[in-house]
Amino acid sequence: MSTSYVRTICPFCGVGCGLVLEVRDGEVVRVFGEKEHVLSKGRLCGKGASSIRSLYSKDRIIYPLKRVGDNFITIGYDDAIKEITEKLLDIRDRYGGKSIAIFGGCQNTLEETYIMGKLARFLGSNNVDSCARVCHEPSAMALRETVGIGGSGVSVEEVPRAKVIVIAGESITESHPVLVDYFLEAKRNGAKIIVIDPRVTPTVRLLADMHLQINQGTDIYLFNAVANYLIQSGKYDKEFVESRTKGFEEYREVVRDYSIEDAEKITGIPKDEIVRFAELITTKPTIFSWGLGLSEGGGVNAVRAYLDLMLLTGNVGIDGGGPLVFRGQSNVQGSGDLLKPNRFPNGDINEENARKLAGVWGFEPPLYKGLTVTDTFLRDNDIKAVILFNFNVAHSLPNRDRVIKKLKELELLVVVDAFMNETARYAHYVLPTAMWAEEEGSVVSLDRLIKWRFRAVNPPGDAKPTLQILSDLGAGLGLKIPTDPREVFEEMRRVVPLYGGLDIKEVMDHSANSRFPNRELVLYKDRFLTPDGFAHFRPVRYVDRVRNGLVLITGRVVTHFNTDTLTGRQGLSKLEEVVYINEEDARRLGIRDGDMVKVVSGCGEVIVRARLSRDVKVGHAFMVNSLSITNNVVCDELDEESRIPLYKSTVVNITPIHP
Repeated sequence: MSTSYVRTICPFCGVGCGLVLEVRDGEVVRVFGEKEHVLSKGRLCGKGASSIRSLYSKDRIIYPLKRVGDNFITIGYDDAIKEITEKLLDIRDRYGGKSIAIFGGCQNTLEETYIMGKLARFLGSNNVDSCARVCHEPSAMALRETVGIGGSGVSVEEVPRAKVIVIAGESITESHPVLVDYFLEAKRNGAKIIVIDPRVTPTVRLLADMHLQINQGTDIYLFNAVANYLIQSGKYDKEFVESRTKGFEEYREVVRDYSIEDAEKITGIPKDEIVRFAELITTKPTIFSWGLGLSEGGGVNAVRAYLDLMLLTGNVGIDGGGPLVFRGQSNVQGSGDLLKPNRFPNGDINEENARKLAGVWGFEPPLYKGLTVTDTFLRDNDIKAVILFNFNVAHSLPNRDRVIKKLKELELLVVVDAFMNETARYAHYVLPTAMWAEEEGSVVSLDRLIKWRFRAVNPPGDAKPTLQILSDLGAGLGLKIPTDPREVFEEMRRVVPLYGGLDIKEVMDHSANSRFPNRELVLYKDRFLTPDGFAHFRPVRYVDRVRNGLVLITGRVVTHFNTDTLTGRQGLSKLEEVVYINEEDARRLGIRDGDMVKVVSGCGEVIVRARLSRDVKVGHAFMVNSLSITNNVVCDELDEESRIPLYKSTVVNITPIHP
């Protein structure tokens, strides 16, 4: 009996914990935390501790499938690749490259994600995107234009040094449990933690010194009112603003219209709490952290208003202070860095960058702005063929009826996945892929740490590593693609400026600080990475929303992850199909705890059980996003700039169904 131990990275959230897999006779039999990992230091949450179970789920797809009528038949791998590439070339010849799209989930490695973009451009398409679009694209946009890089400016390791930590729209205990120890250490060191959230979450109970229970979608008014208060009282960091920022005068004029008194009425937060919040964030160092409640609730403008407060108080570019984004998947940061329809991997879409890419790729990419994944499935367009790599859009996108309608209209839908998920049911071809322990490559954590996943075992049947599938598709289309992720890593490092300073030996050493761009724990100490070296205020105005019903908020629970494809096969607790509402709203609506209710929005309806909860603010409701039915009622309103669905802003009406 042979036994080996292989280091890898957890496939779940953006913390990117180090795992050690015990392999016995070619099978992973045990998983435990990697004590040497620079960030997780041996810690694991329940999802990571049970992560190997889904590898051996009996319903894994291990042979390629082809749709024939309403059924699927098995097909040889080489035959599937040949048929797919022939159909892709035919569609390109008939409709042009603009008719093809390639979208990737955020558990794909950096190397796989980079090659997806390269392959699409070879076909003449800039219609490339990732699941980063539907979580933190607003964060990346706002950060890039404000301070220079679309990622966290301060590392998790700096959390214990903070004196104040603001957590906006995030429940760490549910989404990023391993980080809790860092925040508890900060509290032991005397830090004050402020949580901004419409719900009383486990994070509020465990960590918060102050809870601002805000009305969903009013963050911009809160942040602008706080800014006006600090400016008028002279409590902002004038020296920092004058020496290191631009745009302050316009910002001051915009926020002048926002008062603490009106903020109390609009946000539902008592005036004295707003003032206390304003006073606390002038402390140095303060970390401004946030999750999906901000990005999916208010889009890019909500993040801009939040970052403006960070600049106003001078809390960036200092030890223990700055922006920290709670990215939700193991490579969502990297996916967002590399796979965008409006940017090349080396920068803006323009002739100069196209020529630079041609020098490495051997062909020039197209120059038009492509379609996002949300515009592809939620708006009218001429896309005819889509390849989805580990991206279950039929579950994760809102307005499911509209998504399914588009899936059915496609002339070619290829799903590359390990399981027959909701999206794969509509595919013309399903290619089985290796899972996280069966392939290797690098991933980027939520604080810019890049680490290598090492392969522990081989995939079953005809399942192939995603990079192998990309290479075989490329061969059929006329593009040579390496199958060694190390070779792709080096090419990517030459092409992508953000990753130019990486050293693969450091990336493979889980004990080393291998953060991009140059191993910084704290960015922007001397200079911002904007073109002119200054940070930029981006003033925005609050837009009131008319609400005739309850505002439905979606979010995570600790034992389930995103579309539940993996955690649903790990033997964890089963999800109950419920909607949580406040007791006061329930009384008004004639709903008792446990009643079956109809939840209706402008996009659809579901019947679920009602659970009464004081944790949900009056005027709001809550459903878990891992439930397959939730996006039947979440509507497809898109943020105008970032094109993220505003998942946490759908108005619903809830009525009891009495026998």
